[in-house]
Amino acid sequence: MIRYRTSGYGVSDTLARALRAESADECAKLLEDVSDQFDAFREAMPHALRGEWPSIVVLVNRWHGLIGDVLESASDELPDLVRKTDDHFGILTAAHVLSVEPIRYLNHLISDVPFSPLISRFGRDVGFGVVAIDAIRLLLPGCSQLRIDVSSGWPDLPEGSDVARYRRLVDLALRSMQPPLARVRELFDLNTGEIAELFGVKRQAVEQWEQNGDVPAARREKLANLLSVGELLERKLSPGRLPLVARRRADVYGGLTMLDMVRTDRDGELRTLTEQAFDWSGTA
Repeated sequence: MIRYRTSGYGVSDTLARALRAESADECAKLLEDVSDQFDAFREAMPHALRGEWPSIVVLVNRWHGLIGDVLESASDELPDLVRKTDDHFGILTAAHVLSVEPIRYLNHLISDVPFSPLISRFGRDVGFGVVAIDAIRLLLPGCSQLRIDVSSGWPDLPEGSDVARYRRLVDLALRSMQPPLARVRELFDLNTGEIAELFGVKRQAVEQWEQNGDVPAARREKLANLLSVGELLERKLSPGRLPLVARRRADVYGGLTMLDMVRTDRDGELRTLTEQAFDWSGTA
């Protein structure tokens, strides 16, 4: 984790102190010392709420980074409640079991953060930090939520905001952060045998790739092409239609299906045709 120094304290130091704040106001005041670290949230949020895909990606990635930074500080400050093993954090549950599920929950909270009364109260920059710390404290046994005397209510949203579209695109961005092979499996609704056929290998090879979290270098270009096609189409098609479309024969593919194109090593051609079929200059 990158350590920044401002006002005599690093981000990690400030987050550690904010984790122990007795109120939301105290937490926000502490975070003001590193307010520049929240600039990306302030800049991206209005565009994200209007459904602009690049800003959605920025917001999701920065939120994940913020959650990771707070958890890093929490693991130092409260090691009995938050622990890091390998590259993953775990939080102690009510049953005193270390679990990664709360981390997944925290990462998905970005769907709701822009609508929090804490954003109304503290703004679109520091407010994100207060929301993150409050959410993590709520999950830690024995910790309390940050106190706020009076709710500021639902935030005023930028003109042109589309909450439903924002939530849908955030969900797409979150899914895109899955390991590539797992993402392709989900996008096209493939079983292990079908993946093996697409890549010209045995089922055992696919199982090993998934266990290792990577595919051999010789297969990565095909995986990248398949992933690109899937994610481009997912943003244009109705939910659940992509697996059906990928298995339908089409004249543009010489009577083959999309999956046939991949199976016969014409994945690069498939990607080019897919990109040409839509106007990708617009948002999803």
